[in-house]
Amino acid sequence: MSFNQLGKPSRKKSVWGHNTTASTEVIYTCPANCVSELVFIHVHNSSGNAGINIEWYVAKDTYTSHFLEGKNLGASEFITFDQISLVLEAGDEIRITSDTAAHLDTIATFIETFLPTG
Repeated sequence: MSFNQLGKPSRKKSVWGHNTTASTEVIYTCPANCVSELVFIHVHNSSGNAGINIEWYVAKDTYTSHFLEGKNLGASEFITFDQISLVLEAGDEIRITSDTAAHLDTIATFIETFLPTG
């Protein structure tokens, strides 16, 4: 069964993040009544050295899964995952954390399918 048979036809959506502090940034939260598939994520560091974490917060279990942990990116370095298929449910989040005040830009693409209610 494809996602299209579950609800409304799916749509692709790209989001971006811009983190310049040593903090966690939520770059995407799966909407209510939706299933989302993460199909692409790219993180670029524009300045200094930074250790980064990419996390998947699973809302129904209140659990954080460390997709990537402690990856060091120097200035002008990047990491890309373009062969990925991670399914998120309503309330799940994708988070990026830097261990220093670097300049991280993130681009992620999702396929969202909204489910019927009732």
